[in-house]
Amino acid sequence: MHVGELHHSIGEMTRLKYLSLSSSALTTLPDSIGKLKFLLELDLDGTGITELPHSIGDLKMLTKMSLVMAPMKRLPNSIGGLESLIELNLEDTHIIELPACIGNLKRLEVLHLSGTALRVLPKTIGMLENLKRLEASCCQNLEGEIPSEIGGLCCLRTLNLSWSNIRRLPATMNQLSHLQQLHLVGCHGLEQIPELPVSLKELEFPPHLLWTAPDLSYLTTLVNLHITEKTPQLLEFIRGFPKIEWIEELSSLERLEVIMRDVTFPPINLATLSRLRVLKITCVEPRSLMGLPSSLEELCLFDVKWLMERSLFSNLTNLSSLELRNCRLREVEFDDVLGQQLVKLHGLGVRDSELIERLSMPTLKGLQRLIV
Repeated sequence: MHVGELHHSIGEMTRLKYLSLSSSALTTLPDSIGKLKFLLELDLDGTGITELPHSIGDLKMLTKMSLVMAPMKRLPNSIGGLESLIELNLEDTHIIELPACIGNLKRLEVLHLSGTALRVLPKTIGMLENLKRLEASCCQNLEGEIPSEIGGLCCLRTLNLSWSNIRRLPATMNQLSHLQQLHLVGCHGLEQIPELPVSLKELEFPPHLLWTAPDLSYLTTLVNLHITEKTPQLLEFIRGFPKIEWIEELSSLERLEVIMRDVTFPPINLATLSRLRVLKITCVEPRSLMGLPSSLEELCLFDVKWLMERSLFSNLTNLSSLELRNCRLREVEFDDVLGQQLVKLHGLGVRDSELIERLSMPTLKGLQRLIV
């Protein structure tokens, strides 16, 4: 379909509610698109559209618009007229900036910006009083500081800024009283973490921040904590201990990942985390793990360089899966380390461990899955 045919068709379908032109060869939309007064959803994914006509703002009933992978760089100012819009998907477009009128979309709940060429978030984004989800991962041109106005997003539940080049988060982050998920993995330029809302249930950030991170023990509702990925700055801190003691106070944690290759941790007692089910942690010196909770079901130890002792596993009666990754030992006597008390242990894995020459495990009679 070319633009002339679409213009003619629109004249005959003025009561249309759903329009999908995805993957078509269209490069423009006719101005007559504004005549579709009853249109609820508009799908332009994968089209060649480089710009939207001014009349797009006349779609007063439109609730969802998607432009994934369309090669457009800007939105028209009339976009602010989409007073019923609930979801706007601009993923993998060439969008450089958002118009200030984006703040007029008072009913917007979901905004997808991941993979765009976006350079800054406009200050008016703080006017999106019903926004619940803001996805802006892999925006490599997104730099500097997130505007303080973001603190006005009183309904925001998910904020994803992963793999962007932001350097600072504003102090107003703690005003996001409904925020449950904050994703900052791969933000290698991020300088520090401000005070965060106590409502958080899931938090991801790069490990270099552990040397400057404040005490986050107040996040007592946190369920998932992920501190992973290689970062260029890590080599600068590798001689000192990261600040991780506050993790002991996160009583609601169910999943914890703290993975930093070759970094030795200070002693930490995780036995206080009575709800923890999954633990993946760098463990260069196993004695740094002073205690583990009996609730653990899955345990993965990275970069083990020193022999493990049976005391590390003595109370893990619910453990069903144990894995060693990048283990630096030549042999592991699982009989000596684990004993016979791990009756629920069904899975055992030793991966990426080139030095391993011998594994001993004859008493693990309940084993169902072995990966070496």
